[in-house]
Amino acid sequence: MANLILGASGNIGVSLSKKNKSTVFTYNSNRVKGAIKFDIRKDNISKLVKKYKVNSVAYLSAISDPNFCYKYKLKSRNINIVKTVKILNYFIKKNIYFIFFSSEFVFDGKKKNYNEKDKTNPVNEYGRQKLFVEKYITRNAKNYAIFRIAKTYSSELNDRTLISDFISKIINGNKKFNVAHDQIFSPLYAGDLSKILNLFLKRKFTGIYNVCGSEKLSRYQIYNIIRNNLNRKLKKKILITKTKLNNFKYLDKRPLNVSMNNKKIKKILNFKFSKFSDISKKVISKSKINEKFD
Repeated sequence: MANLILGASGNIGVSLSKKNKSTVFTYNSNRVKGAIKFDIRKDNISKLVKKYKVNSVAYLSAISDPNFCYKYKLKSRNINIVKTVKILNYFIKKNIYFIFFSSEFVFDGKKKNYNEKDKTNPVNEYGRQKLFVEKYITRNAKNYAIFRIAKTYSSELNDRTLISDFISKIINGNKKFNVAHDQIFSPLYAGDLSKILNLFLKRKFTGIYNVCGSEKLSRYQIYNIIRNNLNRKLKKKILITKTKLNNFKYLDKRPLNVSMNNKKIKKILNFKFSKFSDISKKVISKSKINEKFD
């Protein structure tokens, strides 16, 4: 019997695939080493399940760019809702345990420190699509978990997540940054997500869970944490200026404060989440940026 990860071509999926060698992974547009090509729009999920004797699934497949979802509503809804529900229906009918990856964007960002029972009220198309599937699952399934995933980052160097993106910009000569200080979230380390996912696939917990780090940070705070872990000479060269999120142009709205409370998942797993500063030190060391600019 095998675990199946549907949709491993995004940053989260690629990170998970490097840490879960015994699990079957799929990709569609972006090839992932060791994964199987599977297009949720046309390929047969039952053949995949039967071939690998799948008994539990993590469903990551999605168009996750809010701007794309806004600009191409029909295309994104076809993938994020229509095709997704069709595949989840198969799991429901076969009583196959699945974990659906949702988003912090199901919240409107007007509160803070959201828990799993707080009212959902997405302000953008991507969040609305995720919430539609959440509601469908809770009405029609029993053997499931929903992960409301916070903004995720890793310790990889080239994945363009929070830490690596900032460091690569510095290496490429950028030293001045205008960064939003009023958008707050609970950044999640991909290594923590991998461990949590493995525990859920093994023990098959059910229900809705906020999967997020324990810190509530703005991008301005995040950049300063990374900056403070650089050497003194490099640190002096970097200027980080506060600005507001609405000074950046997006096609669709972005919620301001989507920080979430992770007490529920910490309690059932007795799990300790990584600190952002500790991971940033690891990435800085791996990148050798301090030695390059010493």
